[in-house]
Amino acid sequence: MKFKVAKVNCQNCVNLIKNSLEDDFGKIDINLEDKILNVEISENDIEKLCKEIKELGFELLERL
Repeated sequence: MKFKVAKVNCQNCVNLIKNSLEDDFGKIDINLEDKILNVEISENDIEKLCKEIKELGFELLERL
């Protein structure tokens, strides 16, 4: 699934998200230029992902 993500402004932001969440959600790809997060998760895990992203200081804006 792909999501538009807010407040991801640098490679450190990308690394923080990946290092914090890949153990729970599997491989996460983030296109820093377009601010697109790509992760293979089920519909049931979207709410948990949103919550954990927000706890890190970022926000999922929309599903693409």
